[in-house]
Amino acid sequence: MIEAAPLAPPAPMPAVPWGGVPGQRDVWPSPAQELLLRAALIPDERALEAWRQVRSQIDIDELDGATQALLPALRKNLLALGVQDELLGLFKGVHRYGWARTQMLLAPMIPIVQALERAAIPTLLLKGAAFVADTRLDAGMRPMNDIDVLVPTARAPAAIDVLLEMGLVPVGEVPAWYVTDYAPRFVPSHGFRDGLDRQLDLHWHVLHASCQAEADEDFWAAAEQIELLGVRTRALCPADELLLVILHGLRWNAIPTYRWVLDAALLCAGAIGPVDYERLVEQARKRRVTVTLRAGLDYLRAVAAAPVPQQCIRALGSLRPRLLERAEFRAQTTQPRQRSALQWEIVYHQQYLRRELPLKRRPTLLRHLQLARRRLGIERVGDLRDVFSGGPPGPSRPASEMAAAVGRGLGATSRRPIALGEPLDFGQGELERAYTAYGTWRAEAEGCWIAGRQARLVLPLAEPVSGSLVLELSADGFLAPGRSRQRLGVSVNGRAVTELEIDHSANLRGEPVILPRRAVAARDRLDLVLDTPDAASPAQLGLDDDDRRVGVFLRRLLVRAPSVYEIGSTLALGGGSESERMLFGDWGDAEPLGRWTVGPVARLLMRLDGSIPPLQLEFAAIPFLGPSGRALQAEVLLNGRLLKTLSYDAANAGTSVTRVPLPAELVGDHGDILLEWRIRDPRSPHSLGVSADRRALGLFLRRVALVERSPAS
Repeated sequence: MIEAAPLAPPAPMPAVPWGGVPGQRDVWPSPAQELLLRAALIPDERALEAWRQVRSQIDIDELDGATQALLPALRKNLLALGVQDELLGLFKGVHRYGWARTQMLLAPMIPIVQALERAAIPTLLLKGAAFVADTRLDAGMRPMNDIDVLVPTARAPAAIDVLLEMGLVPVGEVPAWYVTDYAPRFVPSHGFRDGLDRQLDLHWHVLHASCQAEADEDFWAAAEQIELLGVRTRALCPADELLLVILHGLRWNAIPTYRWVLDAALLCAGAIGPVDYERLVEQARKRRVTVTLRAGLDYLRAVAAAPVPQQCIRALGSLRPRLLERAEFRAQTTQPRQRSALQWEIVYHQQYLRRELPLKRRPTLLRHLQLARRRLGIERVGDLRDVFSGGPPGPSRPASEMAAAVGRGLGATSRRPIALGEPLDFGQGELERAYTAYGTWRAEAEGCWIAGRQARLVLPLAEPVSGSLVLELSADGFLAPGRSRQRLGVSVNGRAVTELEIDHSANLRGEPVILPRRAVAARDRLDLVLDTPDAASPAQLGLDDDDRRVGVFLRRLLVRAPSVYEIGSTLALGGGSESERMLFGDWGDAEPLGRWTVGPVARLLMRLDGSIPPLQLEFAAIPFLGPSGRALQAEVLLNGRLLKTLSYDAANAGTSVTRVPLPAELVGDHGDILLEWRIRDPRSPHSLGVSADRRALGLFLRRVALVERSPAS
């Protein structure tokens, strides 16, 4: 992959977590991890047997965070069963450290909860913070990395304002507007941190699997009053908390954790109150997550001996979940880079369904088809080809579990007009937000990725243009292993302009693209469409778990007028002259005396100021014929019209000067001069056995000039 791009090559996989299985592709704990869970959670001789089997594998210095979170519960259970082991003293230190760390997290974050309440924004604590409230559970028994706070969905923007006022900023250098406007499309929460990296995870929904507008009404209605560090707030009832813990735990996480088993076992044991299992089943049925809940409860019964009533299991078994829900569960518990294309479409469809379909409505086959058609933008049969290629263009495309594409639509009115020659750097999130109509991921590092197959930028101009323009584009390719090139198509105001290519040899740096007069003249804005037909996600390519389909990485663009040419002056096509800004297309590098045309077409664009007299083109060129003296033909065009056909052979293989009159009607009054040299069948020195140079050479142009034509000529 291009090293300059921020989507870096995949780092070596992290060390396998303690007890983990190399190459594990699902969310379930490994056999060794299960033994540790049994030793920590079963209050009888089965725990002792599990401890005897796993004890030899325990090295306190090698335990990861997920395993260390179990140690306080493991110590408590083993002591209750009469175990004496030197490790238990070390586990006591882990318990004390976890208690102190939790206090240091809660001390600055709970006042923020209080600030939300004072702003008339109701709050509800989830997971760890709810467990340790009201002395329900010793804080050392439930270490946490952040506190999770739920606010009503409609009040999330106001809550974000409070967090910002309290000095917190979004995690991941994300701008606040992205959290407010885009994050709710794909996640139920986003993290905020203070200057010491202590974090508060702000939720506007409880569950990933239930993000409809009314999704949390039942949770709020059954919430219980709690108090933590003197601040009164709320917590989910035990049944709802158990549903959250299981559903959250049985989603793939790049950082393996099985703490959900500990939390769920504590809940089943009544650690924060009795569980209403009838409510648990009903909430799972209403949200169409019975497959996940049943799998989690079965696991708890088998591994942790959790006292889940058989009646609850029978009730779940009688609900007969649909095939799509079972397929969704398999996909969500599978490592993203291992998912099939069909599994990804199921994930995206269900993600969309769980936002768009009212909570109490069961989806019929017709409704599934209607929502799929809306999500995929399918208006006609031909649109089906876009389904597996990043989705059709549009403000809401493409789907992703990790991000939402940025775009304000074509009709946004607050875009600031840009002046010709003003650079636009896409590493600036506010700038990207202002000018993207649809189809870019949020800015990161020094630019932003095109989201999927197409991005559309709307660039208002400070004043209408009268002739051609030049777009200078800087972009990096996503050239992962096995991908040798990437295409980038450019269209402006509905007209296709060119298709660029990025390969491993170079990225685009100020690549000039001609925006022709017929597409931009008399316009007060540029509607710029960038097509990336080779878009793919790192997960799709098996690199990592990032499922965003990315095209190319946009760094910078600049729109300028063509360089002004002074009639009669000579353009020396060697380096170091203004001619560099006039050259487009297939040119070789500058050499001391000029440069080669490379490939079938080489272009030169300039602008003439003032009144334009009758003109004549003069250029000095040497053809590349090769040792056999083969004939070479070339055509010279002005503004798309053929002026002259040239033929070179051994008789005129040296430098020759060609003079071609320029018809006044082709020059026009706008002053644009687009000259093209089209070479028929250019050959490389390598193909002719001359050298190792593989460039397809045509003419070596030494100088070009436009001179005033005498009446006689």
